[in-house]
Amino acid sequence: MSSSSLKKQLTILFTPFDAFGHVHACIGIAEPLKQRGHRIVFGVTTGWKGKLLPYGFEEVLYGEETKPSQVHVDFIKIYANELRKNSYDQLAIFEHDSQRDFINMVKNDDPFIRDLVKKVKPDIIIVDHYVCQPSLVTAKVPWIWLMSANPLGLNEENCPPRGSGYPTDGDRNEWDKFRKEIKRIYEPLWEEFNQWIIEQDAPPLTKQMWPFFQNASPYLNLYLYPEEMDYTDLRPNPPQWFRCDALVRTSESKDEFQLPENLANKSGKLIYMSMGSIGCADLLLMKRLIGILEKSPHRFIISKGPLGDEYSLPDNMWGEKIVPQVKILPIVDLVITHGGNNTITENFYFGKPSIILPLFFDQFDNAQRIQEKGYGIRLDTYYCSEEELLNAIEKLLADKELAEKLKIISRRMRETDNRAKVAELIEALV
Repeated sequence: MSSSSLKKQLTILFTPFDAFGHVHACIGIAEPLKQRGHRIVFGVTTGWKGKLLPYGFEEVLYGEETKPSQVHVDFIKIYANELRKNSYDQLAIFEHDSQRDFINMVKNDDPFIRDLVKKVKPDIIIVDHYVCQPSLVTAKVPWIWLMSANPLGLNEENCPPRGSGYPTDGDRNEWDKFRKEIKRIYEPLWEEFNQWIIEQDAPPLTKQMWPFFQNASPYLNLYLYPEEMDYTDLRPNPPQWFRCDALVRTSESKDEFQLPENLANKSGKLIYMSMGSIGCADLLLMKRLIGILEKSPHRFIISKGPLGDEYSLPDNMWGEKIVPQVKILPIVDLVITHGGNNTITENFYFGKPSIILPLFFDQFDNAQRIQEKGYGIRLDTYYCSEEELLNAIEKLLADKELAEKLKIISRRMRETDNRAKVAELIEALV
């Protein structure tokens, strides 16, 4: 009998933020816990119905019937022009509205999640959100904060501000200017939200984790980032935080991915492009990028997104609205991505160089960090020229030294996969 089978079976409740990257990161932790004999329950909005069952997890759905893809399309209709601004100029409207929406989401969901906790009776709760959920932190069971975003904000000592995408050796006056604007925008929201938190009988927020509207868990806090990319060369990690190298999930589909015939029969390197849930809902952006990549001699797999039926792909491309990313990454030579944290860690796990076209938030930080560390190239998503993008592709494909470095990182991440250690830390809480 294995040692894991001798342990008490725990009921572990995951409550991820309602977005693909956050749900996928939770799956990456949930799978080894499931393998160790624990009962895994996901508390998710109704749009995820049936998506987690193939992994052997239970689903408890809450909230109104929503379609995540339509949410992203509606979002782009409102904020497409804001995303064309730089990180500082996004603060006044896009950042403010996003934080306000996160707060409203928490307030609206809290009664549902309170009932969900009573129904599931978890031994441990794992929450992946930027904003405190009172019903979870007052549930009288150990709770874990999973940070599946860039970890810069965990401690900004000697570092540029989170969400800025500024260089780590950049102008400190620009850092200060960015932080002052964040304070101006966030502080009224923070004060109002903190008052509401107290009214829910939850511990008041401190500014220990500012600019997050969340306190660190007194039990365990996890963040997701490759060791080679982490900021520990610039500042120490705060206490009670444990780094996970890569929470790489398996695919929900058991079928092998077969390269479509129209690509298999062509020459050229194989490149994968995914602009994330929001980016691929921007029809003008997708058409622009595809128009440029059509002129490349290489082959492309495209994650087309919710509006995939509204545009066609040229002969050197194949794509669908949703593609099995973790099955595609092992076979490609290069990745073009928005720089979401989940995709970044999966890229490193499979040893792929990347071109990062960031849209917002920590994507700017990931893009800058990758470029500074020499693992890829950052470009301006909406304003890079055709020549810049095509040249970046050729430069990275020709870089044999980088390819070897990434192979070594990939091997290390696979051999030192620390999810077993993460599982042990979680089990030790009860």
